Amino acid sequence: MPEKKSDKQLRKEHVWDTVQSSVEKFEKCLFVNVDNVTSKQICVMRKALRAMNAKMLMGKNVSIWI
Repeated sequence: MPEKKSDKQLRKEHVWDTVQSSVEKFEKCLFVNVDNVTSKQICVMRKALRAMNAKMLMGKNVSIWI
């Protein structure tokens, strides 16, 4: 009998699908790891990236900028 996928696994698959589609869509990608960054700093960065028609994807324990 096949096992039912957990919500965690479904979320991970969704994030992976989003990353893959973004890598195909955008010409340049940057993958970074951030520590000790405040939510205000993230907000400022997201705003600046939107102005450049860029996209920021964030995940728990993983930060992905596209």
